[in-house]
Amino acid sequence: GQTSLYSGYTKKKDGLIDDIPTITLSNGKPFPQVGLGVGNLQLNRVENMVYEAIKAEHRTRMFDTARASPMNEKNLAKGIVSGVRRFKKTEKFEDRVQVHVVTKIWYTHLGYERTKISVKESLEDLSDAIKDPNVDLRVHFLIHWPRCYTTIPWMKCEAEEDALPDSVKKAGPPPFGNVTAWKGSWQALEDMYLSADYPAIASIGVSNFGTVEMKELVKTAREKPHMTQINFWTLINDMAFVDFCNRHNIHIQLYNLFNGILEHIYSCPHAHHHLLWAANMLSKRMPETTPALRCFQPIIKWLIQFDFSVVPRTSDFDNLAANSAVAMQAIPDLRNEEIEHVAQACAALVSGEDLPEDKFIDLTFHATNQDMFLYYVAGEDNYQQIAFVPKGETYQEKSHPHQRFRLYLATDPDVYHDYNVQGSYGDHNQVRVEL
Repeated sequence: GQTSLYSGYTKKKDGLIDDIPTITLSNGKPFPQVGLGVGNLQLNRVENMVYEAIKAEHRTRMFDTARASPMNEKNLAKGIVSGVRRFKKTEKFEDRVQVHVVTKIWYTHLGYERTKISVKESLEDLSDAIKDPNVDLRVHFLIHWPRCYTTIPWMKCEAEEDALPDSVKKAGPPPFGNVTAWKGSWQALEDMYLSADYPAIASIGVSNFGTVEMKELVKTAREKPHMTQINFWTLINDMAFVDFCNRHNIHIQLYNLFNGILEHIYSCPHAHHHLLWAANMLSKRMPETTPALRCFQPIIKWLIQFDFSVVPRTSDFDNLAANSAVAMQAIPDLRNEEIEHVAQACAALVSGEDLPEDKFIDLTFHATNQDMFLYYVAGEDNYQQIAFVPKGETYQEKSHPHQRFRLYLATDPDVYHDYNVQGSYGDHNQVRVEL
């Protein structure tokens, strides 16, 4: 069954393998929907994670980084080159392998000339991959932030300006305090994107822009942004922004996907159980040999099903595999009920307010040959009677995985059967007991 996921290498779309989730940007260029965020990875992990991500089992073809992460782009390029070489060798793939990099201009480099310096430095750091004959590298440049905000504690606006090299300071005025400095940056991106001198630049866009800046940008731009990068909170809570991007054909990419979600799974157990229910429903429509889906996989599938792209970050190889393009392509599309539950669960986890309704495993206890008493085992020496189940009858109960029950023979408490709940949310277990 699984080998079919790796077929189709000869069915190419402009060098991009067809059987990974892909959308088309407003400029007509193909763009992979499932990537890997490496911007905040430990520097010594970047090259190896990228090398692993490109291999046939994962087929990650898009990587997210930023100029603000020192040396990250250089190590990313090295990982792309070595990963593509191995991929071509193991898969006997003759053509160049198309790989996409999303990188960003930091707010210290806002303004026309400073932005041009940043873009040129990124292209230089990525040059190993750009120049490699095995790689068809497509670079997407975003303005990282519209400005430096004094209200965000980790932004050190004046200190970062002071630390810049003189060549950058002389190139243009400091952007700190100039709320429209990003306009000069956009003009620089437009000029470089439209110029034949920078063929590696595949698209331009913005990150962390609000509705006001985005409307102004669309109104004044010669070249409208091809994409915008936002966090998950914005997707859930600012539908006006999402609608504006959709109306203007601006692709939305999601970053910081799980930090704002999975940190609340213990305080929002109902929402967590809804995600596990969706994962179980999807798993049931996949081959039996497929490992059970994890709770975050339906979220990624839901997003790419609606034409968003995602760049989950990880330094764990198991999570890399679970988040990969191959894994997402293998998961069937969510049905309407599953979409509703995943969307509601995500909204609850982002807000930190749990859903009112929980999900369960349904249990049907069968007293096959004797009258029985059903107890819930709450802990050591803590047994709570639930029901009397006459011989030949059944009792319905809702439960959670790994909860324990004990059924006693009605006429002899020394005769009993212990049952530990197996399975996942959405299952219906038939528990037939003979005593």
